[in-house]
Amino acid sequence: MTALVDIVNRALQVPGTRTSVSATELANNSSNEAIQANLALVPVRRQLLRMAPWNCALKTANLVYITSAPGTPENTSAATLLWGPGQPTPPWAYEYSYPVDCLRACWIIPATQTGYAGGVPVTTAVTGGAPSFWAGPPIKFRVMTDTFYGVSAASPAAGGSGHAIGDIITLAGYAQGTPPIGAPVQLLVTGIGGGGTITSVSVVSVLPAESTPVGGSYFAVQSNPIAQGSTSGSGIGASFNIVQGPAAPQRVILCNQEFSTLVYCQDIIDPNLMDDLFQEAFVKVLGAVLTLPLTGDKKLANGAIQEANMLIVQARTADANEELIINDVTPDFIRIRGVDFPQNYGGPEIGYDWGSLWPSFG
Repeated sequence: MTALVDIVNRALQVPGTRTSVSATELANNSSNEAIQANLALVPVRRQLLRMAPWNCALKTANLVYITSAPGTPENTSAATLLWGPGQPTPPWAYEYSYPVDCLRACWIIPATQTGYAGGVPVTTAVTGGAPSFWAGPPIKFRVMTDTFYGVSAASPAAGGSGHAIGDIITLAGYAQGTPPIGAPVQLLVTGIGGGGTITSVSVVSVLPAESTPVGGSYFAVQSNPIAQGSTSGSGIGASFNIVQGPAAPQRVILCNQEFSTLVYCQDIIDPNLMDDLFQEAFVKVLGAVLTLPLTGDKKLANGAIQEANMLIVQARTADANEELIINDVTPDFIRIRGVDFPQNYGGPEIGYDWGSLWPSFG
């Protein structure tokens, strides 16, 4: 098992320091090495995870719906002459919450399943049966910001029954036929009374590393109380009073895909989940970053960065090859008839932007 302190001590070998830190020193910032390591650990890890679609960090998740353009199945309100708040930025039709643990959005899997359950096919493609596969290339998307009234606190108005500590409750959303109100807040049940009555809840934050949680993505201040919508448990009948702060920006994902499923690089904190080559690249980059504040030697620091970049390239290569690579190409005369076989979603698509290497000190 590799502990965080092991990563730091291996990184301290890069500039050639003859000292090491203990887990207690690292937790208490009780040495210069521990102070410098704690300053660099999180930003170095997060930046490195953004530098490639690392297999050890890839995660698939269904995105949380916020709003969509008038005329879509989820928003049957009348069309407007001009764009207005509460609608996705043109020309996009759907707007979703940016996952709280997402460091880099990689691709959206197309969810429109096009099987050949009936009719006469125009090609020799496989026919018969219900739609059963993801079709076509990854969906285009854009990451932007939108302004919402977040939720900073909540308390039960009615405790309901049958709930359990740890249940995640999503409050009721908008009614069909009316403009979307945004993504409702989620609440974590933290206190239970007799019969599963909720006595306390905490807000599930949609923003990372916030001292005060911010939940939900509402376009306007909501009227209390708000009824329970859905729950991860089996409790019923709860309602809540929420506290909302001033309007503030949140990151969102815009696309034209209904029911979007995103593949993204999540923040990996546990070193034991990291691929061995990625872990070694992390150690070398961290060591290179620590070299300058610990030694003051810019030449030594830049040499360490060069070594780290070689390991990043090596780790990227091994990571990209650790999958089933399919080079089948659907011919033009097949694609023109509307048939395009799925691309490989096990790894980076053709033309994926891998990003640059770690910059040296000027």
